[in-house]
Amino acid sequence: MRHAARALGVFAFALLLALSPAHGDAKKKSERRFGFDVDQETYPQGSPEATIKSIVKALNGGRVDYLLAHMADPAFVDYWVDRYQRDFTQGKEEGKRLLAFDRLVRETMMYFENDPLLVKDLRTFAKEAKWSEEGDVAVGVVEANPDRKIDPIARKVFLKKIGERWFLENKQQ
Repeated sequence: MRHAARALGVFAFALLLALSPAHGDAKKKSERRFGFDVDQETYPQGSPEATIKSIVKALNGGRVDYLLAHMADPAFVDYWVDRYQRDFTQGKEEGKRLLAFDRLVRETMMYFENDPLLVKDLRTFAKEAKWSEEGDVAVGVVEANPDRKIDPIARKVFLKKIGERWFLENKQQ
């Protein structure tokens, strides 16, 4: 009888392990920022080319929130969220952080609305950019853009690799 109970316990434990997510899957699911899980199926970031296309897809779909949470340089986003968070004096830290992130999302949306050529330029990068990679940095370059007469740096887009994913860097300041 004890042998059967022990075998049943081992079987139940093995079944529990089989049904639970693998350790690697649990890590992927835990990549959550500002309420958004990473979505590598919809917005792949495994290469610079895939990342810029994902950025354009997010912008086309009105997903500036996801773009900022998972495709923009986390240090840049965190810097602005930390600065905006100081404006909120009441409530829990997590709530103030989410309000600050929401402010950054709204300001970024207004920024793109005020200069629609920015999104058009990013679409051009997604279609035409020639990419060079050096370590964890990638630079996408397009030939002269006939819509704008601007500094040559504006014909470049910069990405950096963190872990296995590429992120948009803000170098056009």
